[in-house]
Amino acid sequence: MKTIDLLAAYDWDKFERVIALSPHLDDAVLSTAGLLTALKGKVSRLVVTIACGNPVPRNNNGSGRHRRGFASPLARRREDIRAMHDLDCDFVHLGFADCIYRRSPTTGDLIYRRSRTKFALCAPDDSAYVEELFLVLRRLVQNMGRVLVLAPMGIGLHVDHAICAQVALQVASPNNLLFYEDVPYVFDHEFGGGEPDDPTRALERIGCRPSARLAVHTDVATKVRLVKHYATQLSLFFGPDRSLEPQLANVTWKGSPAEFYWRARPHVTPPERGGPR
Repeated sequence: MKTIDLLAAYDWDKFERVIALSPHLDDAVLSTAGLLTALKGKVSRLVVTIACGNPVPRNNNGSGRHRRGFASPLARRREDIRAMHDLDCDFVHLGFADCIYRRSPTTGDLIYRRSRTKFALCAPDDSAYVEELFLVLRRLVQNMGRVLVLAPMGIGLHVDHAICAQVALQVASPNNLLFYEDVPYVFDHEFGGGEPDDPTRALERIGCRPSARLAVHTDVATKVRLVKHYATQLSLFFGPDRSLEPQLANVTWKGSPAEFYWRARPHVTPPERGGPR
């Protein structure tokens, strides 16, 4: 499939804003910082981070604790604020809980109890979250003039990314929706569910087929500087065996580092609401 110059593909004066949907704190920077940087001064940019709220308590009293081995959401939100200021980009934290903190509305138990279970299909007990996310994003995206929505495609099989992709399909028209390649999962499937994955497979899982591939050049040093604001995540991104910088530099278009985005068309008309079941 021929790759199109993303910046030349749109008349940016006709957009009220570009909305980047970020399943977690850091996803927008990891996957779309090159485009968001390139669009500065061309169009208003808004990063909407979804699953960044505090842990859900087992009962409706008090505050839940963050799980051992994971940074607190408060610390991560502060990192994201610094990154967004550096990017000079509007942002909002919706405050939904990360999948590792979401609980069954019937039993109160954690829905995704083990780390590996978050790389799976959406659990039935998560349906209330999916419904609420649909309602919030629909209000955010619709009746706001012409917007271009950037959404993850779910490479890596992370349930929060997959839900975000599916809901984006339901709130944005295919002409105003671009799917971004999920970093770091697109580089190494061991970051995610451990299964080989790619854009075509990810789009197929959400009932779509690719209709166009677009690219924008990115400055690796700038992107790495932005990623480094997420200090609690650096051991994952810049560990001794998984340095992100060379991986970003090795993904190129016309000889220079680039980010890739995809237009897609549903195989069938998506349902009115809800997400992966």
